[in-house]
Amino acid sequence: MALTQRFGIRYPFTLENDDELYMDLNMTREESLKSRLLHVIFTPKGQRLRNPDFGTDLIKYIHEPSDETTFERLRTDITQQVYKYVPDVVFKDISIYSDEKSDNGKIVIIHYTIKKGIHEEEQTAAVRV
Repeated sequence: MALTQRFGIRYPFTLENDDELYMDLNMTREESLKSRLLHVIFTPKGQRLRNPDFGTDLIKYIHEPSDETTFERLRTDITQQVYKYVPDVVFKDISIYSDEKSDNGKIVIIHYTIKKGIHEEEQTAAVRV
């Protein structure tokens, strides 16, 4: 029986696997980095015990005006936190839009690359809040 390498718990948490595991696990390094990226973005600052700086203030921006000033503060917050907690990810662009389906919702699209030695691999993550 061959051993399968896993790369941490998939975020957001799901229970859709055929391996009889309690939670889905990341099967690749790329999936693991995307899970870590989403974990940092969706965790409100101050929520993590003994690491109150972990996370972003994304939740605080949901009810802020949908203007460029708010979007720029959100971009800065996300960029700083991800550089700090997921160092293998390099941002290329962060786009933030108002969600047409909800009054105060935001859509965040992150274009990033994953460091692989001297090479980088392009990735994209879309987040609706």
